[in-house]
Amino acid sequence: MTPNARHCLVVFSVLALAVAPGIGAAAGSTDVALDPTDQTVANGETTTFDVVVTNASGGVGAANITFSLANETADITQVTFSHNAAEVTTTYASDNSSATLTGYGLDTNQTGSVVVATVTVAGNATSAAETTVTPHVNALGDEDGNDYTVGEERSARLEVTTSSSGGGGDDGGDDSDGGGGSDDGGSGDTVSTTVTNLSLATTSVETGEDVEVAATVLNDGDVTTNATVNLTVDGSVRTMKTVSDLEPGNESTVVFLPAFQQAGTYNLSVGGKSATVTVTEPTTTTSDPVTTETPTETESQAPGFGVLPALVSLVALLGAARLRAH
Repeated sequence: MTPNARHCLVVFSVLALAVAPGIGAAAGSTDVALDPTDQTVANGETTTFDVVVTNASGGVGAANITFSLANETADITQVTFSHNAAEVTTTYASDNSSATLTGYGLDTNQTGSVVVATVTVAGNATSAAETTVTPHVNALGDEDGNDYTVGEERSARLEVTTSSSGGGGDDGGDDSDGGGGSDDGGSGDTVSTTVTNLSLATTSVETGEDVEVAATVLNDGDVTTNATVNLTVDGSVRTMKTVSDLEPGNESTVVFLPAFQQAGTYNLSVGGKSATVTVTEPTTTTSDPVTTETPTETESQAPGFGVLPALVSLVALLGAARLRAH
């Protein structure tokens, strides 16, 4: 092969790589974490973890995540996306020790910390025990189809008890089911927790956006206890969270991050405290119409070819002609 022919082939290869679609496309780096990082659940009862993509840079459009338990003291009973998806597939191990959630066509918040799914776990222990829930990310992509590079996969700790704990129910007040404080031998100590305040970071969001809901839980009883509180939306339980080892007289703040796919007004309630959020459709912006000029004879192009692909084709033809000549 002559030097000129070799030169043409090199140029062709470089230009072909330059216009090849998808080469090097990436959505950036992120961690995937379970929130909260520590929960307590009674045997036979359930609790829920949020699955958080900590650093989204173009939303989350597709995911394939497997969740597993470290031992048999709990069961994974449900995995579900927090947003509508074009298609969803879930598979569960026969002993409920793991589950895989797969879906695409998600429409989430575009940047920052994004809740993409929830994992519901039930206590299944004959005595007090603990386990960990771990997310294993098989694939994660943004809404344009680019892959995220996943760094850390953060597990969460789950403590399983053999008796129910007092918790801030949806009716507020001094609800107590006798759990906790049982070691005091019925000495008169009471178990009581109350939600004293509920606040929203904003009262108006667009569809698909998270609403930060903060509830303050007070232990107004006499013993240290675990407080489980439910977030309800229009009267239906959306998710629950547990505050562990809350001492008498102390308060703790629990944060929920629900998202809504339909526009409307929703009533949110935690422990008898309520707030309202209004969800609207995203505002659309109209761009100036794009005008195109009809190519003149001196600017004519082959149909479907841009400048750079046409150049690639020309170089390829020249290279082939030189090879035949030599």
